[in-house]
Amino acid sequence: MKAIILAAGSGRRLRIHKPKGMLNIGGKPLIDYSINNLKRAGIEDILVVTGFKSELYENHFMFNENVNLIHNPEYANSGSMYSLYLALKHIGHTDVIILDSDIIYNWDEFSQFIQSDNKNSVFTTNVPDNRHDACYIESDLSDSLVKISKNINTIRQTDDQPWEHIGIVKTSMQSIDEILKYAEDLFAKTGSIDHEYDYAFESIATNYHIERYVDYVWAEVDDNEQLAYLSSVVYPKITLA
Repeated sequence: MKAIILAAGSGRRLRIHKPKGMLNIGGKPLIDYSINNLKRAGIEDILVVTGFKSELYENHFMFNENVNLIHNPEYANSGSMYSLYLALKHIGHTDVIILDSDIIYNWDEFSQFIQSDNKNSVFTTNVPDNRHDACYIESDLSDSLVKISKNINTIRQTDDQPWEHIGIVKTSMQSIDEILKYAEDLFAKTGSIDHEYDYAFESIATNYHIERYVDYVWAEVDDNEQLAYLSSVVYPKITLA
């Protein structure tokens, strides 16, 4: 298995002058926590898709033999789907784990997710009451993905609490061509490369299993409120690789 970390975004809502993956969390860049988790899980072939301020990643990973970089030159006009498209074209046919660069998460359940038998699966957790900006998931009775949406009102819930996709997905080598074709068709149909990758998994023929981890300790960083929550609440609780 290889890993792709999507790190091309500029973090506009944070108003910072560096990529979100380079935020200093506990004395080191946020992205390093994912690198360490992947390496501890035995995944040593890691591709990071850069964009905004790519030179910061180039300098940071200059001597890291496990990390290769690919640049998204259209980062200012594209979404994460285009970054994933570039990465999959580059990485070839292999089982892949895809991660957002702006997340930090507990090692124990991540290790379970890596080791699970499902090669096509979405890492999810229940949504806490104080959560905003969640990426909600809908599943069928067999726990296969039906839909991902930022709008909870479009999601049909199958239990008493909503669940969210946290930005970690496993996809098999057999699904790569499907994702690439989905992306190419989407770009051609809309005349735009500004789309998010999350919606690809509900749109292709491959079924993605929903893996659920109750009350998972994790955080993402899209704005200053989330950054404060990560630093003061999540980071002190997290188990690291």
